[in-house]
Amino acid sequence: MHELLFFYVARVAPTWEVTWFFLLQGACLVLEFRLKNSFLAHRRRLHWAVSGPLTIGFVMATADWLFFPPLVRNGVDARAISECLAVVKFLKEKIQWT
Repeated sequence: MHELLFFYVARVAPTWEVTWFFLLQGACLVLEFRLKNSFLAHRRRLHWAVSGPLTIGFVMATADWLFFPPLVRNGVDARAISECLAVVKFLKEKIQWT
């Protein structure tokens, strides 16, 4: 499903990088739950101030590796920015700031 959505946005054949990103996220989530429930159940858990940045860092690193490259490679980011600028320009013309 992710590759189909990516195809509608980028209009290029899928490279499966987006699917691998989501599969990796799901596999790591399952691994995290299993570790927490089996080996680490009797030990103290990481404080949220440590676990939060670790989670965000992992998602950012894997997104930079698998999710964003196909978008940038196919110019989806530039098209999205130009569409947002067109909407802002349209709204400025219609509202007529004085």
